[in-house]
Amino acid sequence: MTSSGQNPTDYRAGLAERVRALMERTGTSRADVQRTLGCSVSKVGTILRGDTSIAPLELVALLDLFGVRGDERADLLHLGEEARRRRPKTPWGSAIPDRLRKFFNTEETARRIELYRPDLLHGLVQTEAYARAIIETNSALSPTEVDRLVQARMARQTRLTGPNPPDYTLVIRESVLHTPVGTPAVRKAQIARLRELAALDHIAIRVVAADAGLTGALYFPFMILTPAGDRAKTVYVETLTDGLLVDEESRISHYESVFAELMDIALGPAETLRLLDRVGGRR
Repeated sequence: MTSSGQNPTDYRAGLAERVRALMERTGTSRADVQRTLGCSVSKVGTILRGDTSIAPLELVALLDLFGVRGDERADLLHLGEEARRRRPKTPWGSAIPDRLRKFFNTEETARRIELYRPDLLHGLVQTEAYARAIIETNSALSPTEVDRLVQARMARQTRLTGPNPPDYTLVIRESVLHTPVGTPAVRKAQIARLRELAALDHIAIRVVAADAGLTGALYFPFMILTPAGDRAKTVYVETLTDGLLVDEESRISHYESVFAELMDIALGPAETLRLLDRVGGRR
């Protein structure tokens, strides 16, 4: 992490947005970028999406192509340096499966996160004890692996309460609040944590009451991730053993419609807080 609270993934996304803006400003096409860099069409796509950093000489060539000079050039060169910065190694980094790294990067740079969980609380709002109780149910994991996965989950959470946090909306079924995860004390502390998060301006937590009407998505968890700038949204769908990223516009629109339906049948903000208070024993 840099001192500003941003990480290389954020800087890559920011640089990609600036490059796209320069292309529009100067009337530069993707074909022009491809010829300038002598690269494939697919690589141009990864650069413009912020999926990869831009090598120093490539960035210089692009700035020459766009005719960028002075302070703006210096700013973009610095942005490129930050985007290439390697993350410091952590004791939990290797605990994240390779197949999930793209999802974590997408989640980490999203400016808006909207998700529905019908079964358990989402990892970004879990207390350490709640997360540990869930992860320990996997008998294939050693105690050391459990510790590293818990650390990874706690590290992911810093985005919600750190600098420049995303807008975050979590919709859960009421039964999630009663799921027997850990001890009663663990569950009570977890409800208190939800109550704290719900008080933050950029976080909304809504509950679909037990007697609410049914929807087509009632039993299927999913997450809508909106990136910075004008990049396309992504949907993450979790399965029993894996997860997949959906980027087809028509399918994403369907998930957005379903999420809007869930928000319509969920309890309002005040009602949700009262329910959390009742379940948590505050009243």
